[in-house]
Amino acid sequence: MRSDLRLWFLPRIQDIFFALFFIAVLALGTQMLNLDGDLPRHLLMGRYMLQSRTVPTTELFIYPYLGQPYVPHEWLTDVMFYLIYSIWNWAGLVLVAALLLATTFTLLYKGLSQRLGFHLPVLILVAWGAIATSINWAIRPHLVSMCLLAVWLLRTDDLQRGKKIPVWQFPAVMLLWSNLHGEFIAGILVLLAYAFGWTLETVFDRSRADMRIGKNIWLALLLSFLASLINPSGAGPWLSILGFVNNEYLMSRMVEANAPNFQNPEMRVLLSLLAASIVLLAVKKSRLSLGQGFLLAGFSAMSLIAIRNIHLYGIVAPFVMAKSLDEITHFPLVQRLERSLEIMEGRLKGSIWIAIVLVALGSLVILSDRAQSLYQLKEPVFPVQAVNWLENHPQQGYMFNDLNWGGYLGLHLWPDQLTFVDSMADTTGHVTMKYETIITLQVGWQELFEQYNITWAIVPVNWQLAKELKAQGWKTAYQDQTAVILIRE
Repeated sequence: MRSDLRLWFLPRIQDIFFALFFIAVLALGTQMLNLDGDLPRHLLMGRYMLQSRTVPTTELFIYPYLGQPYVPHEWLTDVMFYLIYSIWNWAGLVLVAALLLATTFTLLYKGLSQRLGFHLPVLILVAWGAIATSINWAIRPHLVSMCLLAVWLLRTDDLQRGKKIPVWQFPAVMLLWSNLHGEFIAGILVLLAYAFGWTLETVFDRSRADMRIGKNIWLALLLSFLASLINPSGAGPWLSILGFVNNEYLMSRMVEANAPNFQNPEMRVLLSLLAASIVLLAVKKSRLSLGQGFLLAGFSAMSLIAIRNIHLYGIVAPFVMAKSLDEITHFPLVQRLERSLEIMEGRLKGSIWIAIVLVALGSLVILSDRAQSLYQLKEPVFPVQAVNWLENHPQQGYMFNDLNWGGYLGLHLWPDQLTFVDSMADTTGHVTMKYETIITLQVGWQELFEQYNITWAIVPVNWQLAKELKAQGWKTAYQDQTAVILIRE
């Protein structure tokens, strides 16, 4: 009896895998909170929706676009994030990020190892992909998309293998996904790759085609696309996202929209994964269906086009590549290890162990004063002290601000103050062009100040704009090592 009880507490590989990722994200929590300026804007939007009980479809927070159409393609995640933040502060968001990332890669490992019948090669490959995605680990709604993509891949694979699963599951998940984050398009691309792959295989060898599988894949694709239109803006997310990624000006101004530079050490993991996929495709191409080939090629291309897509590739690549690793298990050493693991895994339960880890670490993060002080938005990424001063010394008139500080300023000062720009509101580039004209002191920057009747500014203390405004007689109302607040006399 005691031995049977012990089996519930001894961890399986998947439990250890989950715990390691969970702990890794907790360790990186402060960095993930302070990676960019998007998170405060998400919280501001979530707070507004909870207070107003409406989902806005016009811009509310930056005054150059005030009242213009806005597509809230992440509205549901914004609400969830703000609810968590309002209860557990920043530490709660770190905890949710840890849960999402650990779940994503554990589901991928568990699903692949069960399908393929081996553990170690899958474990290494999924961990490899996870490390590649870490460059995009930030506490933003895309973490939700990562988890849903892992689930979507496994269910699509079930469909492609002829497993009897309800097709309605796909539009049901897509309905949720398209209201959580704009990367729901990745799910459509997965089904599209399988649908085209099946169609071409049928054209070239109709005798081997399973019409039921093809019908289900195409039906899932059609229903999922229709479900993606059920959101507060209808086709708005499609038009907004496709317009955004095809906006050459905005893409050229975003670091994460640049192609990866493989001279940088942090990109070497991605490079090695891409190289491994080429080798495996060359040696084991017969192991992959045409749909899987399209899937890997498409997401590989996306990762080479923009850094912002690497987190998607790091999930898709291990999923596809794992299917070509079966011959590795023919090596005697690997066979012995796999047999031992199979016996051990078959006996262990592990459920209680992982529950204990979640409760223990979760309680530590939520209840610990040290964790609460550690997980904060910090300077110099955000103008924390300057905003504290502004809350006690509110300014009148229109402000000019650093783009990456817009969401943070809005979270603390809206609705009394609207910002000039933030890191999310501009999907056309018009305001960003004006912002760039001002901060680089190009011809016409002073006219833009007059056009928008800007009477005060909060900008980084070392900006040339700050020096120029001081030279023109603007008064320094506040200054610290991060920010300076200047007022027109």
